[in-house]
Amino acid sequence: MNKSVKGYTIDYASRTITMNYKFAAAAAKYGTVEYNTLKAILADYPQMKQVIKAGRTIKTTRPTKRLTYENMKKYMSVYSNADELLAMFQIVKTRSLPLASPYKYVRDWFTKQFPNYKIAPEFGGPGVNVAVVEPPNVDNYKKKPQEAA
Repeated sequence: MNKSVKGYTIDYASRTITMNYKFAAAAAKYGTVEYNTLKAILADYPQMKQVIKAGRTIKTTRPTKRLTYENMKKYMSVYSNADELLAMFQIVKTRSLPLASPYKYVRDWFTKQFPNYKIAPEFGGPGVNVAVVEPPNVDNYKKKPQEAA
C-alpha cells in the first residue's frame, strides 16, 4: 500500500486495535484503504479486540460555554430596559428558526448587543439602559435545506 493511513494504534500487550471515529467509519465501508488496512491487521492477528475512541481530547473550554438562551435572558433581565431587550431577543430567536444554525445567529446578535457580557455590568444610580442593536442580516447565514413535501 502506498497510501499512508493514520487513525489507529496497535497495542500488542493488551491485544487491542484502538481506532478513532473517522478511521472506524471509513473502515466500515467496503473497499476503502482503511477497510483493507483493518482486514490485513485482523488477518495477521485474529485475536485483536477493536476499540473506538475519540482522536483527541479537548483541553480548553469553548468560549461560549454556558451561554445558553436561559443565561442570555438572565443577563438581559438586569437592565432597566429589560422588556425591550427581551422582546428583541424573542424576535431574533424567531428569525433564526429557518437557519441551519439558529443558535449561532442568536449568539452573534447577543455578542454584538453585549460585547463585554463576560464582565458583570456596573450599576450606579437608578438603573442602566443599553441601546438595542439590530439583529444580523439572515441572508448572511446558511439556510436549512428544503425538505421534500
